[in-house]
Amino acid sequence: MSNQAYKNAKYGSWMQDYTFDNCKLDRKQYGEFLANYLNGELDGFVLNLNGAWGTGKTEFLKRLYTHLQTQKHPVVYIDAWESDFSKDPLTVVASELLNQLEALNDGIGNDETMTAVKSFVGRALKGTAVASAGFISHKLLGDAGIGMEGIKTFVEGDQDNYVDNLKDHYSNQVEAIANIREKLSVLAEVLEQNYDAKLPVIVLVDELDRCRPSYAIEMLEIIKHFFTTKNFVFVIGNDTEQLSCSIKAVYGIDFDSKQYLKRFFNRQAALPAPDIHKYIETKHLEIISFDNIHLFPIYGHVTSEIDLIRRTMADIAKGYDLKIRDLDQLWAKVKSCLAHINASNPDKPGKHYVNICALIIGLIEQDKGYRAFSERTKHQCAHEIPPNNFSIEDDLTINDLVKGSMRYVVKSLENIRDPYGDWTQTHVLPTYISYKQEVQTTNCSDVRRNFFNTLNDAKQNAEQTTTRKYWLWEDLKKVIELAGHIE
Repeated sequence: MSNQAYKNAKYGSWMQDYTFDNCKLDRKQYGEFLANYLNGELDGFVLNLNGAWGTGKTEFLKRLYTHLQTQKHPVVYIDAWESDFSKDPLTVVASELLNQLEALNDGIGNDETMTAVKSFVGRALKGTAVASAGFISHKLLGDAGIGMEGIKTFVEGDQDNYVDNLKDHYSNQVEAIANIREKLSVLAEVLEQNYDAKLPVIVLVDELDRCRPSYAIEMLEIIKHFFTTKNFVFVIGNDTEQLSCSIKAVYGIDFDSKQYLKRFFNRQAALPAPDIHKYIETKHLEIISFDNIHLFPIYGHVTSEIDLIRRTMADIAKGYDLKIRDLDQLWAKVKSCLAHINASNPDKPGKHYVNICALIIGLIEQDKGYRAFSERTKHQCAHEIPPNNFSIEDDLTINDLVKGSMRYVVKSLENIRDPYGDWTQTHVLPTYISYKQEVQTTNCSDVRRNFFNTLNDAKQNAEQTTTRKYWLWEDLKKVIELAGHIE
């Protein structure tokens, strides 16, 4: 296929915006590997590309689409959810397949093989409600027999004729299925021989898990029975867990939906978990000034406030098992909070000392409905262990990060000496003694020491003058609740 074919493609504009070279989730290597794998499947193949909601399936499929086109594969993209209003997935798949192949290969619409495929598709569609309502055009199928008059003729008459018509229609559909498969296989060879295309033809089906359960099942049936043929590969991107639940909604809670799904797929491939750190590295905060903000704590090598935010957000997001869409929303909330804090008290000199870990954790807690968010008060430090409590260093886990950060925004009741040397109880942030207990071990890593050093230093620096505002939990909670309106 020539470069002109890319421009004629239905989604030719993706060639500029969606490539593996500009993939923010660093999936280029996997995308190229998967494309090479599909390139070797020529005997009718259906792949289930499994990825949970929010992991970037659509972004990946768009990039796979452009990559396959650059490899000269005829490639078709079908958004199943976009066609969910239809009641006939055969109409949708046939329309998209034939129309997109015609657009890619100028002139093939008049090829006798293409004409034959259209004819057999038309026969398969005869008598269906959607076809009779005009969803398949004469231009697409080249069959004027489809229409309201055709369906009326089919169903009217006496009972015996009606039953005979049903039998004829069934026989025609069975025959049409075989013919569609045969002619599609030949069509693929025509594309290779006459249009310099590379086989197989690859059809990408997206958003199936978002469709109505009955529609999703019917589309799988249509793909399996009508279009699985030599020289064609289907890649169906979905959240398999969600799709299994949809099937149970149709067949009952006790139905073995996962086993049922296996009948439609030759293989399953899992979409790799995104590299959260690399994704967040692409985020920018240029619109925010940090002139009035001092962010802490620091527990690794960072070179700027933005770098600190990226590192902190990536680690905490991984700890709370956030998805890509969650990250985009969280990023927007962090920006809104920092912009508001930076603009607070413009006439008052000094810095706002903001615990960035506590801010990000609080935003996640509020969005996810964690009890710690509502139970934590200015004098009660509640926290919950994140779902994915991994180690940043051997002696510093994400749970340590959460627990330590929250202790430094909540004043707890402690015994301290007053100016006269007497012991008294008062609400204070962690004392120097508490700080030393966290870092006094001989094998304490530099990362752990740096984390608690910067927590303690920020507290001490803010306490040295009244011109510096140290943001405690009651302050952070207010701005977090304001940001909670952003979705």
